[in-house]
Amino acid sequence: MNINSQNNFIRPNFTANVMPKNCARYIDNKLKSAKTVDIFCHTSSDEDTFNSAKALYSYLKGQGVTPRLVVSSGKENYQYDVQKYNIIQANEVSDNTQKADIALCVDFSSPVRVGSNVLKFINSYGSNIVGFDHHNDKDVVVKDYNKITQSYKKNAMPALDAKNYYIDSSAKSNCAIISRFFDAVGHRATHEEARSLFAGMLDDTSKEGIAKVNKLGKVKVTEKVDDLGNTKEVMKNVLGHMRVFDKFAVLKHFADKTKLTDKEIAFSKTLKDKTLYSNNGKFAYIEISPNDKEWEDLGKDTVRSTKVLQQYRRNTLEKGDVDAVAVFYPTNGNIYKMSLQTKGDYAKQIIDNIKAKTSPDLCAGGHENRSGGTLDSIDAQKTHEWVELFKHSADEVLGK
Repeated sequence: MNINSQNNFIRPNFTANVMPKNCARYIDNKLKSAKTVDIFCHTSSDEDTFNSAKALYSYLKGQGVTPRLVVSSGKENYQYDVQKYNIIQANEVSDNTQKADIALCVDFSSPVRVGSNVLKFINSYGSNIVGFDHHNDKDVVVKDYNKITQSYKKNAMPALDAKNYYIDSSAKSNCAIISRFFDAVGHRATHEEARSLFAGMLDDTSKEGIAKVNKLGKVKVTEKVDDLGNTKEVMKNVLGHMRVFDKFAVLKHFADKTKLTDKEIAFSKTLKDKTLYSNNGKFAYIEISPNDKEWEDLGKDTVRSTKVLQQYRRNTLEKGDVDAVAVFYPTNGNIYKMSLQTKGDYAKQIIDNIKAKTSPDLCAGGHENRSGGTLDSIDAQKTHEWVELFKHSADEVLGK
């Protein structure tokens, strides 16, 4: 069911896949009925989830609600400020953590997007869970355009039974959904909220190649055929709530955040030589071993080093014979990561194929053409076997 195809509601001020007013009001009333709200970001909290959370944090404070942000790392994100925001790190959540009245999840609906301790804590809220997401997960069952019920049984983890999720998989960022939510409930975003929404939207849409910034600081939204989320109109709506110097403050943040060091530039030039291919040549990948000295010297998974990998994926995918590209790399913890980018919906197909045939508990997911995953190990043999899963799956999927 297309959650944006309902005709029994009045359209808000702009028409880019609007959120039905009665749906928005339902969630809004539930949030405003609480005295305290815990806002949960997904693991490895990026700009989209963190800025969605910040915008809602500001909104709820304005409604007399006391919010708290549950974040997994993310200190490099725009205006990460423990003095301004009530922040608790996800790894600090335990059975002894005091609960709020409502749990609000942003930019995730799948249980694999948060740690087991956080998932257990979220589920302790019972029916007092609401959320916004733009990821298309096959486990999400749309009951109607107003409520979305989820039921998960994976890895023996508690089921996430959230009955008040709003999910629009056409949106290219979760911040775009929050913008539509504000519009639907008649809330004009403050300058602060608009800055947050812009930061989250810009980061996610730039990863998709939809939004680009020129040397003069002008944001250009490309006319992509698969952009069903009307990014241009939503971005224009958010920018309309911003002051010019606020926009440039956000752009400066991203410029500073992604400026490469000489070491990182040198590393990026060696990536082509590190590229491996699946048997049919349609899947290109880089496997960085857990004890790779060069990667360790870069600081491993820093914002800038992962930006280098992101650019590598984009460049490699432009080759006509390559339909999918992935990078596998160790983090600063005992986690091995995978970042996958593909043409069409191959990313989802490759992951679904692994789950269906060999590893139903595979911790991976995201967008249909851009996904990530983690392995709780940095044992060289185990990480290599994990990489091989993706290689063989890509051969099967891309060989059809």
